[in-house]
Amino acid sequence: MPIIAYPDELKKAFWDKKKGSLDGAADLQELLKALQKKHEAIDWPKLAAGWAKGVADPDRLQALFDALDKLYRTKAAPLKLEATALGSAADKAAKAKDATKPLKDATALISRAAATYAKAIAAGLDELEAEFTQARKAVPSDQGAEEDEPSSALIDPKRLLKQLQLCKADPKRQVHFAMLDDGKQPPVLVLHQRLSGRTLLAKLIKELSIKTGAFGLVSLDGTDLKLVVEKKVSGLVKRIRIPIRACGFKLGKVALLDDKGNSLDEDLGEDEQGETEADESGSTSAAPSASAPAPGGAAEALAAWSRVREVAITALKGVAGEIAALKDPESAKAVIEISAVVKNLTAEPHTPAQVAELMRYIDKDDVVLDVSELAHDIRTPLLKALMQLHKVLPA
Repeated sequence: MPIIAYPDELKKAFWDKKKGSLDGAADLQELLKALQKKHEAIDWPKLAAGWAKGVADPDRLQALFDALDKLYRTKAAPLKLEATALGSAADKAAKAKDATKPLKDATALISRAAATYAKAIAAGLDELEAEFTQARKAVPSDQGAEEDEPSSALIDPKRLLKQLQLCKADPKRQVHFAMLDDGKQPPVLVLHQRLSGRTLLAKLIKELSIKTGAFGLVSLDGTDLKLVVEKKVSGLVKRIRIPIRACGFKLGKVALLDDKGNSLDEDLGEDEQGETEADESGSTSAAPSASAPAPGGAAEALAAWSRVREVAITALKGVAGEIAALKDPESAKAVIEISAVVKNLTAEPHTPAQVAELMRYIDKDDVVLDVSELAHDIRTPLLKALMQLHKVLPA
């Protein structure tokens, strides 16, 4: 991907030369300095077009892409919302009663530059992935043959068992995983040393026509499974036991972490204790068992859901305000979509069916996923609160 140039109009030094232009807008000047500082802290040359040139080894190419992908997602992608906030602040400054004409002219330029910069940041990840895909195709056929491996070979239970045994033997070994799960049929789990989780998931979706899934990295410490996720699905720590148990491997604890090592969820049960309940078809419910009540009962669980819901709604309304301030032709549509999410977060779900439906909605809704990835992770706490509520509601 090309290095994203930082606009002159977003540099405080640019406006310092135009004396008086930003007088009375101290907050705006601080936002300009903060955004530029974060932009300049990124090692942009690493992300420049041509990063994959000359890399013929698939392992090295995958490792290089994974590092750059993580760099972009953690450092660059968040700047999209910061730029949006800067544009919103510029528009607000222009509307002040005492705003001078030089200030209004300056804020108009800042607002436009911030919108353009935000769009460039949003497109950068797609460009990075496109270059990786192109480079992967150029890998010599004898090394890149794994890309064409059929899903039937990837999902062989014997192959899954072998990968798990190798991880158990070496606690430092990490492999990529992808899991498809529509909540109706038993999940499909694939582990692979070379192919990325994103690539594995894409292959499974294409061939099995199930669009709900997760991917990331997996490792084992004895029989305890650690999942470092890039994309999650509801109930992952429980549902992943199903294909692993089916291949003949017994798990202890399952821990779900983000890429910084922060705990997102965990399941402390062991397979021999039968933590999940299988129906006649062999599938297992992703919802927690009603036989394991949460402390405090339904009233406390509902109150916890209400608190988490209010935090999520506040975050959603904040993002909607920032988007509306862009005055982009697509802004109105995006604000309407966010408002729909707010309306769909039922204030008091009283039945297991209502809770299950809410969990499915939050887990799969594109707007929820986008907000959680780029602004505030509302998805994880919402799902966690609903899972606790489901445990205490009468069937």
